[in-house]
Amino acid sequence: MHEPERPSDRRLGRAAIWVVGIVLLVIALVFIGRNFWHHDVLKEDQQTGENRADDHEGLTPNEKR
Repeated sequence: MHEPERPSDRRLGRAAIWVVGIVLLVIALVFIGRNFWHHDVLKEDQQTGENRADDHEGLTPNEKR
């Protein structure tokens, strides 16, 4: 049987760089998109007078565990 030709090391390296680059790009786009979304939500909250930043059930800074 004839073995299929393996791509060169240089070509495999380039492919790996492309994969890593695309993954990092997707992560960056999600992060930037979330920041834009958060900006819109914050702007709406300020216009309506709502403040969701205080809607937590954790300890206040003065409370100790």
